[in-house]
Amino acid sequence: MVLYLQVDTGLNRHGGELVADTLKAHGVKFIFTLTGGHISPILVASEKIGIRVVDTRHEVTAVFAADAVARLTGKKVYCVL
Repeated sequence: MVLYLQVDTGLNRHGGELVADTLKAHGVKFIFTLTGGHISPILVASEKIGIRVVDTRHEVTAVFAADAVARLTGKKVYCVL
């Protein structure tokens, strides 16, 4: 069996935008991260739609910062990448 997929070339969106839209739909306000090339499209797209990106120098720091914001604000609307 041969399966042919048709690609919609009219779309001007990339995967980072789709991920950012999904995060926004779930109420994410912050992304705590250790920036790297593999997630740059997600971070750029997230900033464009108003999700604050907090870059850290170590993965553990990102987790601690996310935990602190959640505890201080009482809201669990953050993401660690």
